[in-house]
Parts: sequence; C-alpha cells; structure tokens
Amino acid sequence: MGRLRRSAALIAIAAATAITAGCTTAPTPPPAPARYDPVPAFAPSQQATSPLSPPTGIAQSSLSASIGAKSTPIDESRFLNASQGGYATMKNLHWLPARAAQMSSMGLQEIRIDHVFDDSTFNTVRRGPDGNVSYDFSALDALLIPLADNGLTPFISLSYMPSALGGELYGPPDSMAAWGDAVSALVHHYAELGYTGWGYEVWNELDTDHWTGTIGQYNELYAASAAAVRSADPTALIGGGAASGIDSAGNWSGQFIDFLAANPEVPADFFSVHSYRSDEWREGPISRALLDAAGRPELPIYLTEWNNASIMKQGVGNGSDSNNSPSGPAYLAKRLFRSFESPVEKFYYFTPVEGLRYNLPYNGDLGLITADGHRKAGGNVFEMYSSLESALVPSTVEGANAESHDTFGFVTKDAAGTAVTAMLWNNTDQDSVMTVDLTGLPFGESKIRVTQKSVNATQGNGFADGSTNVMPNYPSANENAPVVSDRSVKASKSFTEDIYLPAKSVVSLDLTATKKKLGQIARSAEPSKQNLAAAAAGAVATPSSSVEDETLGWGQSRLNDGRRHSHELGFGPLRGWSSVAHGEAMATESVQLDLGAAKSLDTVVLWPRDSQTHDGAGFPEDFTIQGSIDGAVWEPLYSAAGYVTANNPVGPQTFEFAAGEYRFIKVEATALSDGDRSGTPSYSFQLQEIEAYRNGIANGGFESGTLDGWKTKGAVEVQSGSTRDGTLAAQLSGKKAKISTLVTGLLPNTTYTFGAHARLETGADIATLAVSEYGGKTVSGRLTAPQWGTSWVTFTTGPENTSALLELSKKGDGSVWADDFIVNQGETVAPSTASPAPEGK
Repeated sequence: MGRLRRSAALIAIAAATAITAGCTTAPTPPPAPARYDPVPAFAPSQQATSPLSPPTGIAQSSLSASIGAKSTPIDESRFLNASQGGYATMKNLHWLPARAAQMSSMGLQEIRIDHVFDDSTFNTVRRGPDGNVSYDFSALDALLIPLADNGLTPFISLSYMPSALGGELYGPPDSMAAWGDAVSALVHHYAELGYTGWGYEVWNELDTDHWTGTIGQYNELYAASAAAVRSADPTALIGGGAASGIDSAGNWSGQFIDFLAANPEVPADFFSVHSYRSDEWREGPISRALLDAAGRPELPIYLTEWNNASIMKQGVGNGSDSNNSPSGPAYLAKRLFRSFESPVEKFYYFTPVEGLRYNLPYNGDLGLITADGHRKAGGNVFEMYSSLESALVPSTVEGANAESHDTFGFVTKDAAGTAVTAMLWNNTDQDSVMTVDLTGLPFGESKIRVTQKSVNATQGNGFADGSTNVMPNYPSANENAPVVSDRSVKASKSFTEDIYLPAKSVVSLDLTATKKKLGQIARSAEPSKQNLAAAAAGAVATPSSSVEDETLGWGQSRLNDGRRHSHELGFGPLRGWSSVAHGEAMATESVQLDLGAAKSLDTVVLWPRDSQTHDGAGFPEDFTIQGSIDGAVWEPLYSAAGYVTANNPVGPQTFEFAAGEYRFIKVEATALSDGDRSGTPSYSFQLQEIEAYRNGIANGGFESGTLDGWKTKGAVEVQSGSTRDGTLAAQLSGKKAKISTLVTGLLPNTTYTFGAHARLETGADIATLAVSEYGGKTVSGRLTAPQWGTSWVTFTTGPENTSALLELSKKGDGSVWADDFIVNQGETVAPSTASPAPEGK
C-alpha cells in the first residue's frame, strides 16, 4: 500500500449519531491533553536476561565426554517432524499457513496433515447431479503450498471419506475403485505442480471410532490407496496401519502387518502407528519384532503421532502450556534424546499448533505454538535440537535421576570438529546442578566462546508472560529461549562448569572458537514487534455500532483481543466485530481506538474476516484512517476508494504513514461491502482485528508489494510464496544479492536494536545483517541455518547521528527470503557517557 504524505489539514470529528437498540454507542471523548511535537520513539527494547542463581544444597549430577571419541551421526530428519491436529481451526485456510515460518524456525521439516478428503474442510471430491465425480484441490492447495514454500514438506494422511464416495465420514467407500481414483487424482495433482516424493499414509487411527469398517475392509482400502499413489507418483512413499497404539484392542496393527506379509505385491514403504501415554518408545521394538516375524524386516517404522498424553483440554497451565507440565520442555528434551537409540525411522510430534479451544490463550492443549501464534516453551526445545551439531559424542551422566534420564544430557560436535553443543535437562520437580566436564576440545590454539540458552519457569516460557491474555508483543518477553550467558574464555582443550538446572528446565551450551576479547560478550534481547492497539496493552476499541452476540462470535471486544483469524465452528464461533447491517452500501460506520496515551505510530493493520465462507467479507470499500491527540480534531493518515474491488482484501491489510504521535486512531468507512453473503446483500463494516505499530522501517515487511524505500543489488524481488508474517516478503537470489535502507528519525547517543527475519534455501547459504553509518563501526550478525530465523544487532548512535544504514546481504547460490525488518529503542545516554557500539549478535 502506498504511504500517505502527512497533511497539515485537520478534520473535524462528525457529530455522533444514535445507534439502534442492542448496539453500543461511542462515549464522549476525554478532555484533550496538551499537544506537543512528535518524537522519534520506537518500540522499547526488551532487556537481556541472565542465568538464574542456584540455591544451596540441591541435587548434583555430572556429564563428561571426550570430544575426540568416535561419534555417531545425528539425522535431524528423523525427529524434527510434527503431526497437525484436525482441529476446527483448520477449516480456516489461512490459520495454519500463517504459522509456517514459526514451524520452520523451530527446525520442523515434515508436517503431517489429515482430513484432506473431508467435505467440511477441503471439499476435494464432489459428485454432480449427473452422478459424475469431480475434484477441486484449490482449498487444499491454500494449506499445503504455503507450507512447502516455507521449506516444510507435507506428509499426507489419506482421510476421511468424502460423501461423494461413501455414506459415512469414517466408513469405507461405496467403491474401492472410486476411492483409488480420488487418491490418484490428489497425488497426481501435486506431482504435476512439482511436489513429488511426499509421504502418504492410509487413514488415521482405524482402531478408534475414526473407522467403522472391518480390518479386512481397511486392508482393501490400503491396497487400493497404495496402487493409486504408486501409479500417480512413483517416487512417493506409501504406508499405513496408523493405529492409535501398537497393542490396542482388536490387534489392528498385527492384523495389518499379517496382511502385508501375505501380500508382498502390495506396495509398502513404511509401517505407521501412534505413541501416547509413555516415557519410552516401546512401539519401536514391538513393531520391529512383529515386522521381523512377518518377513518384513526392511520396512521402516513411523510414529506418525506422539506425545505424553492425547488429551487436548487438560486445563490452563497443563499439556504443553508451561515448563512445569508433565508434557513440557524437559519431557520433550528427554523423549527426543531417547529417539536416537530407537529403531523407529521417523517421529511426528503431536501437534505443532494447538487449536481445540482457540478462544483461550492457553488451555492445556498439546501444541508447540498457541492458537494465536505465540511459541510455547516446548517449541524452544525443538529449536535447540535443530541447532545440534551433526554427530553424537559418547558421554557419561552420573548422579541423581540419571538412570531414568530425567536429569540428563548429551554432547554433539560438528564434522570438522570445530564446534561443540551440549544439551542438558532436569525433568523433575527439584532443582539440580550438573557439572559439565569436556576434554579433547579443538580449542587449544583459540579462545572459546561459551553461549548458554535456557528454558525454565521464567525464561523461554511464554506462559510466564501472560497465561490469560494474548500478548501484544511478538515475540513476548520470555517467549523464545534467551541467550542468558555469552562470554569468551581462554584457549584450552578442556572445559568444566557447573550448570544450574531448575526444576523442569532445559539448557543448551555452545562452544566455538572465537577471536573476541576475554570476558563477557555484549548481549541484547531479541527485538519485538509491539501491537499498541491490543487490549492487553491497555488500548480500548469503541465502534460506532456493534452486533453483540457471543453465541455467534460477535462483539466489540473482539476488535483487539489478539485473535487474528475467524473460526465458524468448534468450541464457539469467533467472528470478530461487525457493525449493524445496512440495506445499502453508502453508510458510515467507524472504529475508534484509544491507546491510553499519545504514542508514536506509523502503521495500522486491519485483519479482515478470513473463514472459507466469508474470506474478506465486510471489509470497507471506501474508508479513511485518521489520527488524533485529543479525540476531537483528526488528522488524515490514509484514504482509500474502491479498495475491495481493487485489492481483494484477503489476509492482513497493512497501511503505513509518516510517523506521528496519536492517542486516538479512527478507521471510518463510508462505503461498505456485503458482510453476509447469503443472498440479498447486507452491508456492514466487519473486522477480525485492528492493530497499530511503530515499526520504524518503511516498507519493512514489503507489504506494499514493491521495493519502495530499499536499494537493491543483484536479483531481488517481492514475492508471496515464502513469507514470515503478512502476505509478502523479499527474495534475494544469486551469489551477491543485497538490499539496504536508510532508517531515519533516530536520536543521538541512543541505543537501538535492529533485527531481520530470513530463511535460507540451503545450509550452504549465509545471510548477513549489518548496520553502519550511525556514528560507529559496522556491526553485523549472521544466519546460516536452512530455516526461518532472526538476526539482530545492537549499537549506539553518535552524538550527532540521527540515522543508520541497514543492510541484508547473502552468499551462496540459493535464495534467501527476508521479511519483517524491525527496530527497537533502548536507553539514551548523555553525550559525555555515550559508549562505543557493542558487538553484534
């Protein structure tokens, strides 16, 4: 969207009109505060955290390893996978794709998706009045292709039965041939789009009420599916069983394995089963024994769902909500390590994104990410595992709870022997100290950089920030695992240190060679995007009129409650806010935000309704965005005419303007669109959410659809495939592509943190974020992992510097996708005490 030049013209507020019964009315504006000149205030920097201090007299343990010992490779593709739950939220086709970058940032590689044939979710198979069957994969494309574009490989559970092929959702088809045709059409569709080699699993939990047929009918279904998959994509993987447990009642898994043994001509690339209610991987050896006995010793085993429990509504603070849950981060660290020694080929954690009770910020569900998009503590453990080095070093753990692996750890090293990472955890209710003793290190000639990250009750634990509110900061202060210690120590071939492990905590320890001077290395907290319009930030939203019906999911409180997506079904609908309906489009409705105090702003984001049936419904055709200090005199910030017709508002709509200070923001619509879509048009102004930011970097998310404000070198374009937030991001291709922008409005002698989010196409690519021309030496940070990640640098402007040059460059032949550049503001110091720029992250 184009930025509107700030105008000196003032707009008088219109007289309030009476609202029909059952609707709210706007209150009288508060007394006007004194007007003052805008100041360049950015979102405040979060504070860097430090290691916790251990109490005395706690349990002791030790971890020892010789780095030179023979190691074994670690295959991350085995365990960095997840199985998405078939929640009602999945019916919103934007909901899961919006979390793709977050799933990528945790290192996830494959995402299992089920319900792909459900009428109510994707409606892929249809029977016409003439009895002919047709296929429409557009809804499924909207889910799967964004995952693939963000480096996540879909793994498809072929379920459940479309009404066009059978009488029951969980029953067998009327015709196995017709089912095979549908499977073939689906696999062929994605193969034609270039997505070959995906995994396909036949059905889900046939031993539960998700299958009403017999085991014989399932075996027949499997054979038809396997033949169809193999014919449509010879490189695809096909497998099944998919029971809820290896020894569940009825011996479904055993009978399926017997079927495979008796029918060797039926294709099978893996055997699948689920694992719940266990601290071990017992399904692995049991499955292996059954397959061996059946003459299929070569068949890989997939655990396509696993967790401590399958219950998804355990209550706030339970499930995976916080660090102290039985399914929390320390439990995950233990289970993931035990997977190293399991005969299972692949593991799929259930579930990456929770979504059962989406009306609650935390509810005891099992996800790594909340329904509203905040990372849970367990997600940090997956990211830690994705950052391990490539080989496992033999180690010895001794002391309290070591035998059960509840207080435990292990050590990894890279192939070149130049980097070492240790992972430690305490899956008990008692604090502990673990002595880490490493010998044979490759740092005899270089200083050692020792970096520690922690997940515990207060660090790396978003639940600690707000268990009852959707937090307005992304990420919130304790959401991502912080670097709690970063220092340079003397060169040595050995390293010994006591590491404090609070109850239910996880710690990672990285050792690398460094040239940095001895002592503490300057640290800064990850930059955060702060939504000033959120109710949790103290803002109040008041519409000109409002449909207040909680049973239908409507209410003015929905305007800024943090829920960005519309949901029509499940545990109560969530539809956002709607004005009263009008019989014609030319009507005036508005939303006014009171931020509580004058704040510096440069961006407003409007989230339209986005359910399948009402995607973009009720978004205004003609509207203005205005700002005010006192709620009485208004300044125009943005104006649109014919917006819906020209832009098809699907997904967040971002509007940028020159930074200014405002206490009040008003979005006033003067031409409405159809908010009902059920026949005769019914015109309303509807929003799912309204947000306001001081981003500080013009077009920092590339939502304008252009590279306006950026200088480029090499192949750079704006694209919609791989994005972190919003609908667009920049793509840098080729060996030396680069983008840069001059950020203005900074204060002299002030500390700032600049950040950028990027995804690398391959592990051979490198993305470098650098800041210069601010009054000090260039500072930089790098990203090297092939997943979405964040890099940031902190610096202090000189006594006469009010701008800085921000640059992202790349090395390597692959692409780098960049999105959501951000700046946070720290402390301003007196010129005489202004310190030199700290080292970059």
